[in-house]
Order: sequence, then C-alpha cells, then structure tokens
Amino acid sequence: MTRLLGIPLLVAGALIAPAFVGVCQPVQRGVNARAPVSPPERVRFDTRDGGVIHADLYGAGERGVVLAHGGRFDKESWAKQARDPAVTATREYRTRHGPRILRDFADLLAIPNVASDSANIRRNAVRLVELLTAHGARAELLTLAGTSAPPIVYGRIDVPGATRTVGIYVHYDGQPTNPDEWAQGPWEPTLYTRSMTDGGTPRALPRDGDAVDPEWRIYARSAGDDKAPLGALFPVLRALREAGIQPTSNLVFFFEGEEEAGSRHLGRYFEAHRDLVDDIDLWLLLDGPVHQSGRPQLVFGVRGVTSLEITVYGAARELHSGHYGNWAPV
Repeated sequence: MTRLLGIPLLVAGALIAPAFVGVCQPVQRGVNARAPVSPPERVRFDTRDGGVIHADLYGAGERGVVLAHGGRFDKESWAKQARDPAVTATREYRTRHGPRILRDFADLLAIPNVASDSANIRRNAVRLVELLTAHGARAELLTLAGTSAPPIVYGRIDVPGATRTVGIYVHYDGQPTNPDEWAQGPWEPTLYTRSMTDGGTPRALPRDGDAVDPEWRIYARSAGDDKAPLGALFPVLRALREAGIQPTSNLVFFFEGEEEAGSRHLGRYFEAHRDLVDDIDLWLLLDGPVHQSGRPQLVFGVRGVTSLEITVYGAARELHSGHYGNWAPV
C-alpha cells in the first residue's frame, strides 16, 4: 500500500532536481577517512542552493559518508528547495497528470515479482528497460553467466558538463505472498478511497481530467516496498524533460531483482560490472518508508541485518551440577 501521489513523488523530484542531485559534498575533516569514526563526529554538508545538512558521522568510506545518523535539513534549506524550478515543474506535472501516473503505476504493479519466479521477474526487468529508454536513458539488462540470478536493470543518463555521477538504487522484486491473506489478488492493484483500516472502499482508477484525492491508497504487492520509487521516478524524469530541465549530475540507475531473497548475487554483479558503477560519487538508495509526519526525508544510515548459525553441543544425558557445573553445557 502506498500514497503514490504524495511525498514519494516530491522526494524523487527533489533528488533528481538540478539544485539537489550530487550536491552533498563533504566539507569537514574525517569524512573521507577509511576508518570508522568513534565517537560520532558532527559533520556539515553544504548544498549548491545554499542550504545546509547536518549529520552525526559514525563511519566513512573512500568516496564519502557511508553510515551516518540524524541527518536533517535546516528549515531555510527546505524552503529554498521548495522554490526550485525543477521541484515546481514536478509538482505541476503531478497535478496535471495524476490519473496517468496512477494508471501507469498500477500497470507496473500487475506484473508478479517474486524473485524465484524467473519468467515474471524478467518481465519486470524488460519493462523497466523499456521505461528507462523511453525517458532518455541508455538501458540494458545485466546478467551473470552460469547462474539463475535475476537480471540487474542498468540505465544511465549522461549530462553534458556534469562533474558528478549519482547512482539510484531500487529493487523491483517483492516478498512472496499468500493470496488467501489478501482482499484482492496481490498482483491485482486496487485503488481504495482511503486506507482499509480507516474504512476505505475500492474505486475505479481515475481517468484523465479527474481530481486525485491524496487520501487514496493503492493496494498490491510492492506498492510500497519497493516499486513505489519506480512509480515516482519515471514521472519525475518525464516532468523534467517536458520542462527542459537537465540534472546537474550524471544519473546511473541500478535496479535489483532479488533484494527480498537476500541479494545473493549483488556483490558479484558489482564485481563483474565494476566499470559501469566505478564513477559513482553518491548512491541514493530508494528503499524506505515515508516519515510519519509525511515530510520528505533523507536518511544517512539504517540498521543492517547480520545473521549467523550457532551449533551447540551438549551432554547426551543428565549431568550432576556439582561435578560438571561451569564447564559442561546442561
């Protein structure tokens, strides 16, 4: 479930807008160090429009911050960003074409996308290549010979004179589903008048010219995690092209097809196609929730997951604690 026409579209517009993409440049010591920073170091990023981002730096990498916490924009920076021509163009496009954006998103959601379903995963990937190409990117499918790995959808938009390259990551696969637990089929996108928990009821997708209610919700597998960024990204690219606005950074699109299955082949993809991603200066990972306030947000770090298996060997029979206590597991 997602509120597609709300914050996600504005966030995508802000991220691709010339005033923002690739403008977060480290200006304080320690940011380009290889070692983790402990205790956290307060760092500042100056944006090209005169705004400021503050963050607590917990770790750093060769090309910039890779793990931080508490990033935020000053209010003045948000105000300046809201007046940027690219953001204005995106908002106006959303207002004019809201019904089309919803219908296109529903079409993408209707393609089953469980990573183990190789035929439909490829359908998703081929469709994303078509969409990237239609929006001005050079796009292709990346594969790993001798494996059943879902393809990576790779695309690139080079901007004349740009000195920075921004990588945009999205995963197009979704969690496996049990259709019995759904009010409608997981890949039968259904628009509701509001969230189901608030008593929303199904309604038809809007036609061109219809007003779009921001309280509408569309239900389907991956309507939030993680096709929502795709549903927002393509309208933004379309809006900027129609307005004649170019990003100030080169854009690399890297869409994965097995994130929900553990990203087992992601590392190998990076190794095999390093030449395609080696010039990326900043990664934007479009895979996260809308803030509870509904406001756009940039998160400079998230909690990861580490799994392990432990095998414990114990006694085959009961042991006397006085004899075996402290050294034999019982």
